[in-house]
Amino acid sequence: MEPQLRFRRDALAAVPSQSLILGSEVGVKIRIFLTALLAVAPLPLLAQDRVVTIYTYERMPFFGQINTDAEGFINQITRLIFEDAKVPYVFKKVPVSRIFATLAQPGISCVAGAFRTPEREQTYLFSSDYIYQDSSPRYLIRSADQAHYASIKNIKDLLTSGKTVGLAEKYSYGTWIDENVKLYNPPTTVVNIGDNQSAFMQMLVLKRFDYVFASGEEASYNLRKNPEFRAAISVKMLADTPTAGNIRWIMFSNNFPPDLRERIDKSIPKVKKSKAYRDIVVGLTR
Repeated sequence: MEPQLRFRRDALAAVPSQSLILGSEVGVKIRIFLTALLAVAPLPLLAQDRVVTIYTYERMPFFGQINTDAEGFINQITRLIFEDAKVPYVFKKVPVSRIFATLAQPGISCVAGAFRTPEREQTYLFSSDYIYQDSSPRYLIRSADQAHYASIKNIKDLLTSGKTVGLAEKYSYGTWIDENVKLYNPPTTVVNIGDNQSAFMQMLVLKRFDYVFASGEEASYNLRKNPEFRAAISVKMLADTPTAGNIRWIMFSNNFPPDLRERIDKSIPKVKKSKAYRDIVVGLTR
């Protein structure tokens, strides 16, 4: 970010008092000048000390390496929103296992692309509009096991089949999957894959578990970036899968300034209608 002048509302007080002697023509002119300057100064300059920290992690194609061509499409959308709202920001990468605990600490911060749950609403604030809706969830299996899934039609069939599902540690798959996993309690292998999404594919092929869940965007990306898995892994859908996938919001720290949140909220629907937004999301599930 380029260095910028910072104007404070106490700027008048910073002017030496002897230059502002009551009745002094010079003093009066200085006061008029400073008052006019403060009145027209852009709000970001007046609030330059309120820089928002946007916590992120790596889970492509949603979140990637900031300031690269592979920073993830949720981070790209978030950048558009904050720049349209003229809210100063900085991305900060943290481990996904600590991201929500970090957000709960004091500070002006947020997480973009989060799922909204009743539990999270007790601790955090959410944007008034969502920033992206995933495509319908899929599940991935080994292609060699296709015959074993022929009779599986819905989520209950899958989760009560006795087959083991691979789940990422401390990761939400959205309300529909999370609640059904809790309800049917299938055999589960929980793994910490860190930032290496291809490791999930490798573990599936090596039979650490029998299937995994993924959004259409995630499944398409990982098979496109890991062509060695295309023949070995098949992507399947269930008959009762929701027609639309998880809704992603901006989740704010509980003490997030209301005026900044209002500006961000106003920018979200505007950005979602823009060509820049459409250019980012087109082709994500191909």
